[in-house]
Amino acid sequence: MALLGMLACGVAWAQEPNVPFTENDNAQQNSDEAARTLFWSNLLSDPCSTCDYSEDGGYAVVGPDNCIAPGTTQWIAGMFIASASGVAERISAAVILRDPESCPQNKVTLSIYTDACYPEGPKKPLASGTATLPEAPCNLAVAKLRNPPTLNKGQKYWVTATTNGQQTALDSNWYGSNNSQYAYDLHDGNGWQTLTGGTPAFTVQGSGTVFSEMTPDAASHSAFGGNLLVDPCTDCDYDPNAAGFPVWGPENCTTPEATTSIAVPFVAAKSGVPRRISAAIILDHPTDCPANKVTLSIYTDDWDLGPGTPLVSGVATVPTAPCDFAVAKLRSAPALEKSVKYWVVASTSAEQSGLDALWYGSNYAQFALYLGDWSQFSAATPAFSVQ
Repeated sequence: MALLGMLACGVAWAQEPNVPFTENDNAQQNSDEAARTLFWSNLLSDPCSTCDYSEDGGYAVVGPDNCIAPGTTQWIAGMFIASASGVAERISAAVILRDPESCPQNKVTLSIYTDACYPEGPKKPLASGTATLPEAPCNLAVAKLRNPPTLNKGQKYWVTATTNGQQTALDSNWYGSNNSQYAYDLHDGNGWQTLTGGTPAFTVQGSGTVFSEMTPDAASHSAFGGNLLVDPCTDCDYDPNAAGFPVWGPENCTTPEATTSIAVPFVAAKSGVPRRISAAIILDHPTDCPANKVTLSIYTDDWDLGPGTPLVSGVATVPTAPCDFAVAKLRSAPALEKSVKYWVVASTSAEQSGLDALWYGSNYAQFALYLGDWSQFSAATPAFSVQ
């Protein structure tokens, strides 16, 4: 992990786009996208960002002749669960050259692998393609797959970014998904601090079955936003293998007198009045610290500085068993607007000062690292749903 951190921190994240999309480019791209089946995507348009992925986080994808750490090879993989059955034909990934002048090698191998379940990650390659890497953020590396495989709906797969013998000089960065953002407040006077978990951003497309229409019951409970996703390896809607974020009142058992609030953003998928918030918050020390109430709220967005103004709150009971949720019913909630960014906040009131809990991460945040063998990790984006 020390090597992972060194490589990731050595990447220049903030670059100005050299070739921004024009309106016609976007129109053509949208027309092409409509004709394809979307097996998976964590590309997300954020009103506060110019890209469909984050420019603030990611991981180095390098061959042994790279510029950042010569002699070192690092490959990265992102997990997905197929949302349809059919033939996967191409992969688009937010892999960008780090220093095109000093290290101009611009080819990467993008592949689909089967899954070996935690902690191994990718198992068997199914198909690969070579992508040309762009130099400017907000563009994507696109690989057409040779002998494209048939994917099965609900099955877990991995997209990998690797190098072959002709790509040894690759020096690139795989940027993170916008849905990996989160924020924390230590109540130390510094306010909200925002971060990105760095889940690799990508999409998998092809021909296949058309998405089935939602049932009336599912439609009535469809989410305004959220990142809950069942992993067939654990049957859990969030990642129980990843470390969680502490949600503490000042009388917690782990670090007494420390208070921590956690927040995660979402862009409303529809307009309407939210009725409840579900969050993967679990008691960390239920025997010694049995206080089991937390305040879950919806806040406005302070233009990428974190949560702004509270809109509505509810009190949830925090469970002790993994794969359960803390659920808060919302009363007198205002209507949310489609495509507007909001935040879900977990905090404690004076009556909840003894809370000692962990907010577990979304399964969307899983990724894998190859340094001789694949190892699975998680960017630990807090898992939640607003309905």
